[in-house]
Amino acid sequence: MFTILTTMLRGIFRDIHTMVWNVAFPLAMLVGLGLYFDNPAYSDRLLSGVLTTNVLFGATMVTAFYVMSHRNRGVYKLLRATPFSTLSFITAMTGARTVLALFVSVCVIIVSVLLLGVSLSLTGSALMLLVLLIGTVCFTAIGFIAANLSRDESNVNMISNLMSFPLLFTSEAFYSLEQAPQWVRVVGQLQPFHYLVEAMGIAVKANGGSLSAIGLPLGILTGFTVVCLVLAAFTFRWDSERPASRAGKHREQHFSSV
Repeated sequence: MFTILTTMLRGIFRDIHTMVWNVAFPLAMLVGLGLYFDNPAYSDRLLSGVLTTNVLFGATMVTAFYVMSHRNRGVYKLLRATPFSTLSFITAMTGARTVLALFVSVCVIIVSVLLLGVSLSLTGSALMLLVLLIGTVCFTAIGFIAANLSRDESNVNMISNLMSFPLLFTSEAFYSLEQAPQWVRVVGQLQPFHYLVEAMGIAVKANGGSLSAIGLPLGILTGFTVVCLVLAAFTFRWDSERPASRAGKHREQHFSSV
């Protein structure tokens, strides 16, 4: 699995389009909104919003297109002929996306500290790392689900957008929902991005009591992560023609014929 992980990492960091989307876009959003609002009180929320939005779109949409592209090129058919299990492949992909997300997040944090004057504690930095790890795993799994439900590039674009944008609009990543209709707030509390934003907001403003405050949203986000990983493995397809198969069953025909 380590070989697959390192191969994926090399492919990601060599892909100029992926790097521009994952690095330039969040930095541009951070600098643009930070200079436009120019409010120190908003800087913490802006940092939290940019970090979580990058996880949402960087993990979900980019993963979905990456999986679809490799499936259509027949890469996964070759992997299927090996003892490599579905869960191991998803784990390797998630690990590669996590490394990229952490790299981008460090760039965003450095710019926010130097340009916007955001102050972060050691506890806050550690909690932010933990939140980013769990959030990236969760939304990478959602990206797999979007790809698993798609047949071609147009489908994966539509499905990933239908998954991502409602999560963003029913969260408090960049604005408060206090004045929003009740049903919007209820819907927001039923989806994982809400808890990623909440946990990240606590981590950015971390103090001595943050460990207890962050426990509930981080625990709920972890629960969503487990559910999404199971669904990603259960619905995974090694090629576009075959229906979704259960994790660990991709070699059942081979073993039944032995």
